[in-house]
Amino acid sequence: MLVFLCRSSWLTVVGVLLAGIISGLSSAALVALINSTLSNTLDAELLPWLFVGLSIAVLSSGFLSNYLLNRLSAQIVCDLRIQISRLILAAPYPYLQKLGKSALLAHLTEDISVIANASQLLPLVCINFAVVAGCMTYLSWLSWHLALVLAGVIVFGVLSSSLFREWPKKAVLKAREEYDVLNSDFRALTEGVRELKLHRQRSDAFMAQSLAASAEAYRRYSFRGAVAYLLVNQWAQLLYFLVIGVILYVFPVWQVIDQKVIGGYTLVFLFMMSPLSILTTSLPVFSRAKVSLQKVRQLGEQLKNQAIQADAPDKREVCTNFSGLSLQGVTHSFHREKENRNFTLGPIDLDFKSGELVFLVGGNGSGKTTLAMLLIGLYTPEQGGIRWNGEAVDDGNKEDYLQNFSVIFSDFYLFDELYGFDNEKNHVLIADYLQRLHLHHKVRVENGRFSSVNLSQGQRKRLALLVAYLEDRPFYVFDEWAADQDPEFKHLFYTELLPALKARGKTVLVISHDDRYFYLADRCIKLEEGQIVAMEKPATAGKQSIQIS
Repeated sequence: MLVFLCRSSWLTVVGVLLAGIISGLSSAALVALINSTLSNTLDAELLPWLFVGLSIAVLSSGFLSNYLLNRLSAQIVCDLRIQISRLILAAPYPYLQKLGKSALLAHLTEDISVIANASQLLPLVCINFAVVAGCMTYLSWLSWHLALVLAGVIVFGVLSSSLFREWPKKAVLKAREEYDVLNSDFRALTEGVRELKLHRQRSDAFMAQSLAASAEAYRRYSFRGAVAYLLVNQWAQLLYFLVIGVILYVFPVWQVIDQKVIGGYTLVFLFMMSPLSILTTSLPVFSRAKVSLQKVRQLGEQLKNQAIQADAPDKREVCTNFSGLSLQGVTHSFHREKENRNFTLGPIDLDFKSGELVFLVGGNGSGKTTLAMLLIGLYTPEQGGIRWNGEAVDDGNKEDYLQNFSVIFSDFYLFDELYGFDNEKNHVLIADYLQRLHLHHKVRVENGRFSSVNLSQGQRKRLALLVAYLEDRPFYVFDEWAADQDPEFKHLFYTELLPALKARGKTVLVISHDDRYFYLADRCIKLEEGQIVAMEKPATAGKQSIQIS
């Protein structure tokens, strides 16, 4: 942990350590002063001034140590979150799907919070370590014989405690792994609460087999780690009491010692017990931080490697003039968990031109969404290639290629703010779109933010359409966009909004089951089991020739 902080700002860490050591030594000196005052071994005139000076030194250096490290810790946590977030944005989408949303959220929240807590504890550890060191120095001055015994006990306690280190470490690591599973179950609970409420057997089975099981596993491993550290702490406490017993009752029998020295030893050692306890109880926090730091570093390296592979070596301007897009022998394979089989899309050969309205149809599981993901560049073809305006799409221009599409996914996410737009410039346009989408009575845009996104799914999709309009990209993709719309607006979408986009020279790909509107398309592409089985100009209204199986 200390090495990690030093890499961020070694100068600040040195300042923290020095201030902590000064605070700790001043605290030890203050205890020695109090003991000397009680035993009348110092000049009484100097004692008040020494007491005031040491008190100020303890308070000021302790504040400085905590202030410096809290500032550094807050900055490190902020930088870590931003860095991981940027790496997530730079990583290929299939790799992020493989990692899973729950794991990514756990890294951004739980792990980084644990690291922050541990880093904020470091000044306290430094101060208490210095207190122990200062007290040991004072005790050595009182009686080096007793100091040797005490040092031997402390060394024995540290060495014996280290023998227990692996047990809690394994438990903490297991608990962290179970946290990912538990986080995934929490996400399923919050997103699927309606389905669970409507099916008691499903709800009971989910709780018993998944959420309760993962919560119990997390509790078991967390408790096991806590008990292990508790045993270590209790062992240390036992040694402390044994030392006091030896000083009070055993050592005076073995060697004649002044009662003032014994009294001073007992007083100082009782004062030392609290710093020693803090040092031992901080072990679980640093152990969890070590595991979390390892997890974050591992994620960072993985994302960084993926981002390097996908990153563009040169940044070019995004193409604004679209003339054609072609897929040539494109294939993509993946494993379908529910069906426990591999699915292969392609090889696909397709061409799109500017100002074309295309419908992509087919049964569920035919590969429509997968084809769309390949088309827009979120999936990379395993074989074949994609050409945009005649230029091959590769790692060098992939990021530029992605910027040519406006997409509304079937499981879209609607941001509550219009990021990336000049809202003042588009103010009139936004008002016009809200009117055309029949949302002007529900939503306003104030300072670039929607007044509300707490709307029906159909209305939220209309807001997503507004955002897509503002993006003004050459290629639009709508995945089952009209599925949540009422008949009136569904008719408006197909007969007015889509033709309007086409009239503006936009290429539009619509994934749809609404066969009554297929006649509006320039052509319909039908998929079955990952293969194109039909591609033709549909008949006029009421005479559609393409049927969806």
